[in-house]
Formats: sequence, structure tokens, C-alpha cells
Amino acid sequence: MTPLQSPTIEHIVNRIAASLTDVKLPLQMPLVVAYSGGVDSTVLLQAVIAYREQFDSPIHAVHVHHGLSDNADDWARHCELQCRLEDVEFHQYRVAVDTSSRKSLESEARKVRYNALLEVCDQIGGVLLLGQHAEDQLETVLLQLKRGAGPQGLAGMGEVQYRGETLIMRPMLALEKSEIVTYAEEEMLQWVEDESNQQNSFDRNFLRNEIIPHLLARWPKLTKTVGRSAELCAEQSELVSDSAQQYFEDCKRTEFRLDGKKLAELSLPWQAMVIRAWFKSQGQLSPSKAQTDQVLAMLNAKHDATPEVNFKWGRVIRFDQDLYWVVNATHEIPQNLVLAPNQNIALPWLKGHIRIATPNGRVDDAFFLQTNARNLKVKPENANVSKLLKEWFKVWRVPRWERNGVPVIFLNDQPVAVIVEGECVVLQPKVADIELMFTPD
Repeated sequence: MTPLQSPTIEHIVNRIAASLTDVKLPLQMPLVVAYSGGVDSTVLLQAVIAYREQFDSPIHAVHVHHGLSDNADDWARHCELQCRLEDVEFHQYRVAVDTSSRKSLESEARKVRYNALLEVCDQIGGVLLLGQHAEDQLETVLLQLKRGAGPQGLAGMGEVQYRGETLIMRPMLALEKSEIVTYAEEEMLQWVEDESNQQNSFDRNFLRNEIIPHLLARWPKLTKTVGRSAELCAEQSELVSDSAQQYFEDCKRTEFRLDGKKLAELSLPWQAMVIRAWFKSQGQLSPSKAQTDQVLAMLNAKHDATPEVNFKWGRVIRFDQDLYWVVNATHEIPQNLVLAPNQNIALPWLKGHIRIATPNGRVDDAFFLQTNARNLKVKPENANVSKLLKEWFKVWRVPRWERNGVPVIFLNDQPVAVIVEGECVVLQPKVADIELMFTPD
């Protein structure tokens, strides 16, 4: 039986073509196969070779060498040889997996593997194909149930989804493992067996080896019914996410600030969905229910309180009723900085740059900025009185964690401007022949 006569191969080829058509990509897109050498990825590679015969699409195979097994070098050589025999461009990536006791070996290996696969896709502008099947979907849903996931988690793995700019397809998601193995045996394909698949200390292996065989023996159609449930959860999750995005846009003052009053007017479930949409917009993992509850509880704090919830990337802080997204500092804030006129000067802690234009020269004058000047008395251009800068911070509602980094611009010893919330506030007495411009990056 030739590959194109096999129902298994035809199914995979048709799913690839249909998925590319659905997302309006050409059928000749470069295809990148995640090729471990196991039976699933081996059959996937055969299907992609058959796809190439029909559509003349460039194909690549990526083998990620984790170095976690004594057989890893042999697996890499096997994969490279198979690609040479089939005229498939082969990429091998050696990666280091953090095996420290506080890390999940499964999740760390998966993270570095995805990074390598996505890097190749980014380099060649290709679509990533993964060999996950119906039992893998069942495992995913069961693990999400164990974690107490909601509809989004119970949706499992999508057949088609984007990760950043890269399209990921799982064209074997509706196939049973038995169908895949039967085809591989009938075609006498060569594949490798990862001995770690027998280690039941890994959650997926425990489900695969100890639990799922009993479930399928009792309910043979379970993979199909769970797959159908996952699809329904995905549909519902998409509808909810669309509505949550609308609420999120309504509550969003800026990329890093939510209107706390508008957020508090929503029901608690929608508040939680808005917070999750905010995290998604920032490229962060969705917060747990406990973390989401902590963030929302801040809405009810005392008016003058500034509670916060800490995350690895930074903090969510409530200030003046609103919620702020505050990332960990990556740049030191200078106390003083000389500013050359008529040049763009980077102010990295403010994520922008300043330019002081002096049309009439001023070659003998010195410009510089100073931070942490809250006890400096200044009078903004449209103000009637002078106040200490720390008092103006209250008037301008500058968040307390930003105040030390607010720069005052000096001409010689005269303060001429303050950069607040991405804008230059000109100070009195105004200097007529200079222009200050702050531009966000």
C-alpha cells in the first residue's frame, strides 16, 4: 500500500490542506515537523512527504536533542538518516534542560523543545506540525481536570492555533494511537522508543500507562467523546473570550492600567475574565484562580491603600482606584544625567528618549536631568502657585513607585521641565528658545 492509498496518511494530508485553507495560507507553505523519531512523529513525517508530492511544499524536520537519555545520540543519528533517505531538510538542536529539584522536568523539557521548534519556524517562515493524537488529547484534558481548569483548559489542545506569529497544527488529533501504530507496522517504518515513556513518575506517563488503558477498556469510545467535549469547551471559551476582550477594552485606560471603577461594575466572573485577558495581552500565563481572586480583592481596599499582588514578572498594584501592571525594573535610575542638546537621549527606565532642541545655539549652557527631586519647589506652566514636587505628584496622581524615577530637566541651575506620565510638563519661568520633546520607544 503506497502512502497516498492509506486512510491514515490521507486523513493527515487532508487536515493539513484544510487547516491552511481555513487560515488563508497558501498550500505551498513550508512545513516544519517536530521529529523526535518516535512512531507518532515518524508517521507524521511520512504524511508530510506525501503532502509534498501533492502540493510541492518545502518540508523540514527538527529533532531536539535534550541529552537526557544515554540513547539520545542514537536517536539523533536515526532521525538524520531517515531525513536523508527521504530528502527532507534536517535540523538538530541541542538544548539544555534545567533538572534542578524545584523544576518539573516535563515542563522544562517541553519549554526548551518549543523554543527550538519555534526558532526554526521563525527562520524559514514555516508552519509547525506536531504529532499529537486522540490519546494525547485525552491525557491533556485529564491533567487539566486534575489542576481544576475551567473551559479554556478543558478545551485541551487545538488542532490549529497560533503561538506568537507561528501557526501550529496538530493534523493527527482525531486519530487513535492504534491507527498510527498499525500504519507504521504495515509500512515497516523504523522508529525509536524513548525509555522514559515507561517512567510513571511523570504525570503523562502515569495516565498513559496506568489509567487510560483501563478507561479505554471500559469505554472504548472515550477518546472520541472527550475530544468532542474539548471541542465544545473550545467553542464556549472562544465566545467568552470574545466578550471578555470587549469588556477588557472598555476597562483599559492604557496598556498598563485598568479603570478600577469600570472593572468593579462588572460581575465577578467577568472581572476575572478581564484580568485573564489583561495577562494574555501582556504575553503572560493566565493567573490561577487564587491569584485572580487576590487581584480582584484589591478593588475593595481602602481608598488610600496601595495593595499589590506579586508575580515572577512583577506586580499588579492598585493605586487611586485603578490597577497598574508594574514589571520588574531592568534599568537603573540615574540620579543625574548630562543631556546634550539637539540629540536623542535614551531614558530606558521611562521606555523613551528625550530631545532638547536649541535653535539659537546656547553653546555655553548646560542641560542635565535629576531624579528623586521630590522636595524641589516648582511651578508648572499653567499653575498659579509653586509647590514641592511631591505635592504636584499627588495632584497629577503619579503612582508612588514611579515618583523616584520622575526626571526634572535643568538648564544650568534652573528647572525647566518635568517628565510625567510620558509627557513634558514645562515649568515657569518658561525659557523661550528651547523645545523639549519626550518620545516613547
